[in-house]
Amino acid sequence: MATSSVSDAAIASSFQTKLPAEQVRQTLTREHSTLRFRIEYGNYLSNHLLHAVVALHELGASEQKIAEYAAHYTQKLEAEGPDHEDVVEHVATLVVLSDEEAQALLGKRQQYDALLAYYAQDVKQLGVDGAVCKHLPNLFSGLAGALLHGIIQLGYAYHIGGDRPVAEGLAYQHHCYLPFDEPEMPQSNEPLRQFTRQTVFEVADAVASNEFLRSEQDRLVAILPVKDLDIGWVQRGVNVFSGHPERNSPKAFALIWTQVNALDFSNFDGSHALDMVMWLYVMLKHNDFIILHAATSAWSLQQLEHLLSPSDKAKVWRVWLHVALSALVTSQSRDFREEDICSPSDDLEARLAALPSWPQLREKALALPGFPDEHVYKMVQVAEEHANAKYNNVNSFLSTTERDFVARTAAITVITTPFKPLTHPPK
Repeated sequence: MATSSVSDAAIASSFQTKLPAEQVRQTLTREHSTLRFRIEYGNYLSNHLLHAVVALHELGASEQKIAEYAAHYTQKLEAEGPDHEDVVEHVATLVVLSDEEAQALLGKRQQYDALLAYYAQDVKQLGVDGAVCKHLPNLFSGLAGALLHGIIQLGYAYHIGGDRPVAEGLAYQHHCYLPFDEPEMPQSNEPLRQFTRQTVFEVADAVASNEFLRSEQDRLVAILPVKDLDIGWVQRGVNVFSGHPERNSPKAFALIWTQVNALDFSNFDGSHALDMVMWLYVMLKHNDFIILHAATSAWSLQQLEHLLSPSDKAKVWRVWLHVALSALVTSQSRDFREEDICSPSDDLEARLAALPSWPQLREKALALPGFPDEHVYKMVQVAEEHANAKYNNVNSFLSTTERDFVARTAAITVITTPFKPLTHPPK
């Protein structure tokens, strides 16, 4: 036990010397921004460089470790030419899009640099918080775009700070917007369901096992216009469950919304979302790449939710849950554990004590050989931050002990277990 304590102390001491945030911001701007590399590559794949650098920084990686990982990661990105115009730096001299012109580009995946200049202008005039407050209410209904990577980009950018990263995040959320706008729903006479583990499991199981949802998705991804979308099978599948009028199944969209709107979001926030999605992640018997994105997007939204009005905050979490459930159906993940991973509760403290500590988990993640998938670092970073956060919620989804147990289990899972392959749709 003493050896473990010394080891933890040594690791913790190393962690406390992590790079200054300002140094990371400057490196991101100078070397890793969209001034150097395009926001997407391979036509539709999202550039994760900012997320990876921020996650490594939060895990306490050295400057050399971050630089080596970034150098490896950028090999697959699409580099901009040396004459690429810096629209953020020169925004004052540019003819910037009007609001109407920007609106016409919503979700079109076109003219990213023009959108970047549009948002950079507001960031410069209003400040980071002012620009996010102004624009996020008009963007969050499209957070499903690029498999949640628009909102993930914005959340990680806001977390590390800086005008350029935040403008890039706002522009990307606009660029990849996929509508999940709340439909007009009849008022229910039934009492709203509370977010208990039993209720969440029932809802997740109901949509994941719904034959109509799966058959509708299979039908629409096989025909035009969804069939010809060059965005990968996962994003094509999510499009079917979206509110996009030309691509979606209105019945499937309404069916999932009915499940969402039966739940009570009056006190729901990022802590509830992270509790819930991490619990679902570890309740699956495999390491699910798609559900992991629901977790990192929940953390990203949590960075931003304080900038929304109470009504918009409730709306954004309803949209997020609708998208997360749509992703669950798309992944066809139904191999849930039969028993709650937190049960029995009487020995949970002992089971938690048997798990590696957070300093040990950070060390394990950073010591992985070669260049692991960046999502590994992101999940460990999100899990640790969530486990150690000081929440004031009386009616939390998980207790403090349960949250730590679930978060450490999630970190262990992503460190030790390969992701379920995503090359082709599940059979």
